[in-house]
Formats: sequence, C-alpha cells, structure tokens
Amino acid sequence: MMAMNIERFVSEGKGNGLRALREIKAGEVIHSCEPYAFCIAKDFLKTACHSCLKRDESLSRCSQCKTARYCSVQCQKQAWPDHKRECKCLKRLQPRIPTDSVRLLTRIIFKLLGQSESDQEDLYSIAEHQSHLADMSEEKKEGLGHLCTTLQLYLGEENHDLSQLPPGLDPVSLLARVTCNCFSISDGELQDVGVGLYPSMSLLNHDCQPNCVMIFEGKRLTLRAVRLIRPCEEVHFFLIELLKESQALLHRYADVVPDRNIYVLRLLDLAMDACISLGDYETALEYGHRALEPYKLYYSDPHPSRAVELLRVGKLQHYLSRLEEAQGSFTQAYDIMKVTHGTDHALTNEVRRKLSECQAELGQV
Repeated sequence: MMAMNIERFVSEGKGNGLRALREIKAGEVIHSCEPYAFCIAKDFLKTACHSCLKRDESLSRCSQCKTARYCSVQCQKQAWPDHKRECKCLKRLQPRIPTDSVRLLTRIIFKLLGQSESDQEDLYSIAEHQSHLADMSEEKKEGLGHLCTTLQLYLGEENHDLSQLPPGLDPVSLLARVTCNCFSISDGELQDVGVGLYPSMSLLNHDCQPNCVMIFEGKRLTLRAVRLIRPCEEVHFFLIELLKESQALLHRYADVVPDRNIYVLRLLDLAMDACISLGDYETALEYGHRALEPYKLYYSDPHPSRAVELLRVGKLQHYLSRLEEAQGSFTQAYDIMKVTHGTDHALTNEVRRKLSECQAELGQV
C-alpha cells in the first residue's frame, strides 16, 4: 500500500508534495497503481490493445464502435465496464475521433458519475486537483471552450448527466484539471501509447536531482527509487518529457551545432528510427552511437531513457554480428534497468535474454 511508504505534505515553495515515511532503498518500489481513467493515444488506436496496451498489428475490433481494439477476449471483457458508455459516443461521432484529452475526460466523467466513496483516491482527490483557470490566458481558455464543444457533441444524449457531477467539477474545470495533471503512458521504448490520470501521483514535484523514476508496464504506473531516500525526504521524479521539447529543431542547424545539443539529439533519434524502418541498420547504428554520449550527459545513471537507448543500440549491434559491442551495450542497459524497472519487468527480462544470447554466441566463436 502506498500509505506505508509515502504521505502527502506541503512542500516549501512548491505546494503539495509527497515524502517518504520510511527509508527506501535504490531499486525499491515506492508505489504502484492503475490509472483512475486512461485512453489510448490517437496515433495508437489501431495498434495498441485498449485494455492492456499491448502493441499488435492484428487486434480484434469492437463490433459496435469499430474503434476500440483488443488483443484477446479476456482484455475485451475487462475493458467493457469503462468502454460501455464510451462505445456509444465513439459510434455517434464516426468517422471522427476526438482528441485524447476529450476521450480521457469522457471516461473520467463516466467514472465520477458512477463512483462511490470507496473509489476515491486516499491522498489526492480529483476535486483537489488545481485547474489553474485563473492563471490561464484568454487564448487558452478559448481553446478549452472549443474542446468542451467537442465534448458536448461526443457525449450526445449523455450530456444531461453532467448536472449530476460533484460540485465544482463542471466540464471546463475538469478539462483544465486533466490537461494540467494527466500523465503520458509510455511503452518499453518510451513511446506514448496512452494518457491517464493518476490522482495521487499528481502530487509529485520535479527536481534537477530526482530520487525516483516513473515506469509503466501496460497502464500500471510504478514509482521506483533510484537512490536511497531518507525518512521525511521529498520524493521527486525525472522529467521524461525532455526529449519532446526538442522537436522545434530546424534541419538547417543540424550540421553547425554539436551532438550534445538537445535538439540535435532529438534529430539523431528520429534519423535512427527512419533508418531502422528503411532497413539501413549500419547507418542507424552510426546515429545510435552518436546519441549515446549526449544521453549520458543529459540522463545521469540510473535513468530509463539511457537504458532504452543502450538496448536499441545493442539490438542493432547484435543484428550486425558485433557481438562483443552488443554484449557491452546489453550489460550497461541491464545494470540500469534492474534499478529503474526492477528485475521482473518485461523490458528487463528482454535485456537479460538478449545478453544471454550474445554470451552463448560468443562462446561459439
């Protein structure tokens, strides 16, 4: 239980925060939870299971809305309580698909309408989330208004139920709360396959020297310590979104700034992905090699982003029969992941298998 490890408190200069109730060792799970509500990101609607988030190109479609997809009958049954009312909304708006924030908000609304007292978060309720409406520019408020119009169209006949929402949780303030407090749900390669609301985790503050990382396995969020955390010490987490801030890099600057430039690093990642898609693995590995040092600069060990980059580079080295290099990359990735992901995580197990394969092949050379 989370309450045994951390508690809510007022962090000086930061507002609400979370702090340790006891000593927590590096690699130890601080907290693990399912989202209050989540939805699949628009780009992955056709390739990710809408229950477990498993990626697959041949998923079964919901026979009604034709939008929700599942990897198994079991996943479809598990998803039905959350999908039941949403299904009618998706069907109503076909072939249009609302934004992730509108679909997530709709699920939250349906959850709130059917929620009992026992369902509420113990550390931070949705009503306590800050909307920051008073601080928003008129342009941003106008944008929220447009999203609310889409929400009304999406809800259709369900709109009459909005009057039954808890006091203070009207659609506009709810949407503002969601956009400020939701988390991107990333897969093993840190691609954002979904978005979810984890109310108590919204209490986490950022820090330049964090003591924990946030890892996802499916839609389950796990907060894991990356160094010793003392009793009463605030729990801070890594800014996993750092790479996304580099997308504004203009191509004309690529050859006049060093690889350590954050924008060039993002470009290296994109170039690497493109080469892999085209089957140009040698060039992809060149880009991967160039990216490793900047990753080490921006993400001090242990950090999941660097571990994933090492795994990607190791896979290319392994495919190109550079076995000793691959063994080194997989070893480094495993040393990081056993702390950040834990030894039972699917990605950690994958790295362990790859390392064993390299060792076995080297033994035959």
